[in-house]
Amino acid sequence: MGLSSTGDYPMKEGSSHIELSLNKIRKLQKYLNLKGAFQYLFKKIFLILLTIFLGTFITVLIINRPIPTAFGEREPQLDTSIRKRIENAVRLYRQDHPEISNLLVEDREKLLNDYRLQLTEESGINDPFLKKHVKWTLNALRFNWGTIGITNVRPLEFFAQGRTRFNLNEVLLQYLPMTLLLVGASYMLLFVFGLPLALFLSQRTHTWYDRLITWIAPISSVPSWVIGILLIMLFAVELKILPAFGMFGTVPPDTKWGYIPVIAKHMILPVTAIFLSLFFQLVYSWRTIFVSFSKEDYVELGTAIGMKPFRFRRDYILKPTLPFVITNFSLLLISFWQMTMALEIIFQWRGIGWLFINVGLPNFWGESMYPGELIIAVSLIVLFAYLLGTTVFFLDIIYVLVDPRIRLVQKEPTLRMIHSKSRLLSIKRNTIQNVQDSTKWNQLYEQRQKKFIIRDFINGIKQDIQNSFLEINRFALEFKRFPSALIGLFIIVLLLIGSIYAVIALPYREIGSSWRGSTMVGRMDVPKLARPGWFNWFNSSKYLSTLILNEQSKTVVREEKMLESGGNQISIVYLFDYYYADFPNEMNLYLTGKFQQKTPFASMKWITPDGREFNLKGLSVGSTRTYDFEENIPARRLVSQNENWEKWFNFTRIFPTPFYYVLFADPNVNSPKVMNGLYQLRITGITFEEASDIETELVLLGQVYGLAGTDYLRRDLSVPLFWGMPFALIIGLFGSLSTTILSMVLAATGVWFGGWVDDLIQRLTEVNLVLPILMISVLAYAYLGISIWIIFIIVILLNVFGAPLKSFRSVLLQIREAPYIEAARAYGAGSIRIIMKYMVPRIIPILVPQLIILIPSFVFLEATLGLFNISTGLPTWGTVIYQGATKGALYGSRYWVLGPLILLLLSGFAFSLCGTALEKILNPRLLDD
Repeated sequence: MGLSSTGDYPMKEGSSHIELSLNKIRKLQKYLNLKGAFQYLFKKIFLILLTIFLGTFITVLIINRPIPTAFGEREPQLDTSIRKRIENAVRLYRQDHPEISNLLVEDREKLLNDYRLQLTEESGINDPFLKKHVKWTLNALRFNWGTIGITNVRPLEFFAQGRTRFNLNEVLLQYLPMTLLLVGASYMLLFVFGLPLALFLSQRTHTWYDRLITWIAPISSVPSWVIGILLIMLFAVELKILPAFGMFGTVPPDTKWGYIPVIAKHMILPVTAIFLSLFFQLVYSWRTIFVSFSKEDYVELGTAIGMKPFRFRRDYILKPTLPFVITNFSLLLISFWQMTMALEIIFQWRGIGWLFINVGLPNFWGESMYPGELIIAVSLIVLFAYLLGTTVFFLDIIYVLVDPRIRLVQKEPTLRMIHSKSRLLSIKRNTIQNVQDSTKWNQLYEQRQKKFIIRDFINGIKQDIQNSFLEINRFALEFKRFPSALIGLFIIVLLLIGSIYAVIALPYREIGSSWRGSTMVGRMDVPKLARPGWFNWFNSSKYLSTLILNEQSKTVVREEKMLESGGNQISIVYLFDYYYADFPNEMNLYLTGKFQQKTPFASMKWITPDGREFNLKGLSVGSTRTYDFEENIPARRLVSQNENWEKWFNFTRIFPTPFYYVLFADPNVNSPKVMNGLYQLRITGITFEEASDIETELVLLGQVYGLAGTDYLRRDLSVPLFWGMPFALIIGLFGSLSTTILSMVLAATGVWFGGWVDDLIQRLTEVNLVLPILMISVLAYAYLGISIWIIFIIVILLNVFGAPLKSFRSVLLQIREAPYIEAARAYGAGSIRIIMKYMVPRIIPILVPQLIILIPSFVFLEATLGLFNISTGLPTWGTVIYQGATKGALYGSRYWVLGPLILLLLSGFAFSLCGTALEKILNPRLLDD
């Protein structure tokens, strides 16, 4: 007889039959598990594909609605686009078949009409409404629009090969790898460097570098395209060591392999922008969950037995938290797919995001009624949906593989209260006794019960108020322990004060029209692209802001003398001390003549501090005229007479030197330097009629202005700095609080009740994760005229069913199995009590990072929407940053962008400091010993 595997005892007879039966049971169980797994996967794929189909169908309906106008309705956009594509295909067919020209006119037209009819039937444009839109939806899902799918959109230059026509699939498949290249490189760096650093910090809490990561976590949540602007400003504009835009150099390489180092060099800045925009918030979130789990009993046991640090971190901290880490990382990938559009626009990176905005929606920036290549726009939305759906599908598979407690065939248990038999019998007896009581005693009992209820209610309110004051007092004492939090609170209070000032002192009804318009009309008394006025505080030599002199100024002398002819001789002398460090940016002399028939005449003379005189050309003074110094100063002759000026004065068309520089330039140096001192402008005017007159005004505009400088339209940038404060607080706080709280409650509810409740929440989450809501919102805004505030609300609600809910659920699945949850259920705690008192407080350490991360994200939401021509109309931080970046501020007045950007970063920093204190107060595990 054989020996058993557990000892030297002989096996009993029949044991072989038992083993065979057990093997059959194991095989059957394995078969059932595999069958259930395949059923689950099939169901998952079906739901994802169904979601993509419905989302695409709705998108097709959105962009193919009739356009109401004052003269009726125009044909739907997609119908018009397809008809144009049919006509374009007919034209190309005629070009490709030149022999058609040899046919008779009637035969040629019949042939072309037959081909046009064939394309019309193929496209389905004349089909019934439902059939037509379903067919177009299927075409978009298959990326197959037939013959009309040929496009003139040029693919990447090293794929073009001299061709001019390309299939839609060719274009998409050549732009997609460029986006995947950015995403893949960035996320590989994030995972490789972020996970080890988070584990390292979780074992070294309260150190200065741990606090540093905590403080800058919300700054890192600034969108990648904003960080990209800063990187371009530093490394491309200032240092000039990296390319700012594009993917290729100016000179193509000799071979296709030569594109690799060129593209790699152009990738450095966008990849760095993605890395910085996500790295610190990822590390902070991971570090927080690691710290939370590092205090568990089994972790302390591993520490006590002296386990090696590497194995300790891997087996006792990383493995239990791996579901959360992978979920968090994957959801960031999902959210980035749509944000990549903005990044690619900033860096002009030829990916699918760039293709969507520049090709799919080019006329959103203009006045055309039928924007862009609508077929390409729809196809890109489908492509984004496929990418998002694939990510969600693999996320579920990976989540099951890394968490041994979860199986594909396992259904979430539903925990319900089960009353004992004795309690049920007691309730039954009491019910029968109450029924048998007389009506009189029932009434007396009810009256007494009402008195007790009212008394207990009042006492309960008093106790709750007392407890609330005690909790507030305790919280305030704890909060004072963190000076950094007080600094953050101080900044938030300043934001509140600035918000109140903006609403009261800068009412939008008064400033709105001037801000949205241009002040570059009439007399210009504000400098363009000026730095903030406080720039002079840090320079020994001051820069000019504005110098406006007229005949009412104290340093202006006016004299008049009657002429025999009946007119007047007017002498106006402008005296001003110019002590500034640089030349004026603009110099304007405004003249206004008052006359009936004969226009007055004025001549000018400029006198420098060293006594040099320049005779300027005279001119007739009409009703209103601006003196043109470029035309009336003999600059070429004056420069040719001074060899020092010839060395720096530029007369070419590329960055020419303004002619009026010769009026201020020091003649004794060979570089552009201002001669400081007392200048004179003598204006001699002659009028030829009685009651005629000449009025003048001299305006010098410099390099600085006001609190925040000006933009290219001469608008005071302090207005959006103040107006951005209430906007940031409203959008940031409301969006982050509502998203986080609702996500947390929904996740806890789904995890606890399980069953259809959890399935419904998860299906809604997957719909939100699979569909590219941002891209569809852009189309809805453009074609349906939806208000941007409605879009904000929609985005906030959709964010509830997004990454926060998934992150909370991944942690709550583990918390539900904790012993104290079972204990609470055993002593009869209700479901709501367990959720709100035992499960939700357990994830407070994760809730705080979500709040910190989301506040700046919602503030930047408006700026990101601005890239798609969706604007609030308010002068907000995000709008100003976007306008500055797109109007050349990186190469001109960088303060145009830096002002609102610094305020935004300060706001995030303030919330970070307060959030750190709240995290430690609410999570005693993080408090110092």
